[in-house]
Amino acid sequence: MDRRKFLKLSALTGLALSAPVGLGLGLRRVRAGALTYGGPFYVFVNAGGAWDPRFLCDPILDPAQNRVYGDIATAGNIPYAPIPMTAATTGLDALSAAELVGTQAFFEKYAPQLLCVNGIDMATNNHDGGVRHIWSGKLEEGHPSFGALVAATKAPAEPLAYISSGGYDQTHGLVPLTRMSSIDTIRRVAYPHHLDPADLSAGTYHTLDTVDRIRAAQTARVDRLHGAASLPRDRAAKSELILARENDDTLQALVLPDQLVDFGDYNLSDLERFMQQAQLALAAFQSGLAVAVNLNLGGFDTHATHDRDQVRQIGKLLRGVDFLMTEAQNMGLGGQLTVMMGSDFARGPFYNGDNEFSGKDHWSIGSAMFMGNGIAGNRVVGATDDDQRAVPHNGTVITPAHIHQSLRNLAAVAGDPKAAEFPLPGEDLGLFG
Repeated sequence: MDRRKFLKLSALTGLALSAPVGLGLGLRRVRAGALTYGGPFYVFVNAGGAWDPRFLCDPILDPAQNRVYGDIATAGNIPYAPIPMTAATTGLDALSAAELVGTQAFFEKYAPQLLCVNGIDMATNNHDGGVRHIWSGKLEEGHPSFGALVAATKAPAEPLAYISSGGYDQTHGLVPLTRMSSIDTIRRVAYPHHLDPADLSAGTYHTLDTVDRIRAAQTARVDRLHGAASLPRDRAAKSELILARENDDTLQALVLPDQLVDFGDYNLSDLERFMQQAQLALAAFQSGLAVAVNLNLGGFDTHATHDRDQVRQIGKLLRGVDFLMTEAQNMGLGGQLTVMMGSDFARGPFYNGDNEFSGKDHWSIGSAMFMGNGIAGNRVVGATDDDQRAVPHNGTVITPAHIHQSLRNLAAVAGDPKAAEFPLPGEDLGLFG
């Protein structure tokens, strides 16, 4: 498909490109038509705000910690919390609730390829620190996300090597970052010459020849300004602008969906954006332009009305991940995706009140789930006790550093010089089998 179709998709999902500060622009010049990476691909699904593992893969029947389900179900070797998605459990109308995926449907479908890691000690209940810890392996500042690291080692020259819709996505200069954010203004920026950016058939203000002349003049001007800039921040800003304007030819290789997900339902707008993020990610993977993608769904910071809101967001999360895996399979990418689902830390263990409006507060012992390429499924590693405290795994309390040691070995980047710049404590516990 041509670049215009990709630009339409990227605008609707809010795509914006940036280059790492301090890198020479010449190192990141886009190469038209380059197809340098064929997989595996890495997807990091961030449940923003801190999910409740008691409602997923670390269930418990203690009514002080769970007022939603009355038994513990099992899919293969994986115990899980059986929670249906209904109007009563989600607070949505019946039609909206039917769009979500319940835990039973998800775990029964994916148990053979699913790994649940429980009892992860996040060592914090601060949102910024928790997100940084789970996605980089380090609680302290100064480490890139794993998505940035694997993209930088696998395809550092690709302008879309690392795409992020949220969560922790710091690159620390390893690789350019492509952010996806709001659609409201980005699509107008993406189509400055179109009469109606939402309908490209409505025509343009200028002919294509005139547009080409305008772009040539803009490029010459920005190149001139970049050459004259002396301050690092100023040069970085000029680099970002040039990078964004020079990606058009590279994007022609993308094979895009004919239609974006559109529920037309305000109550599902965050799910709609989440699934659109997945559509763009898969298009970039299929075209060989991306290595790693962050997908993001918020709404898990349930200090109040926990049982309703947490269930609803879990149903959206599972629907989005199911959509990602199903579409990947349909596109021939199913065996090439490695997916990690994680969150800032955890909720719980106990409610902060005694009525239906009570919530759960921050807790440092959480869980993560993995599936796809390189993951030995149908397993649970790690555990918590009745008070949701970490039970050591073979004598070791699991931390995000252990997870990232396993990720680095799985992706065969542990010995890369870029990884050596950002060492992690601990060892690979063989979490992935």
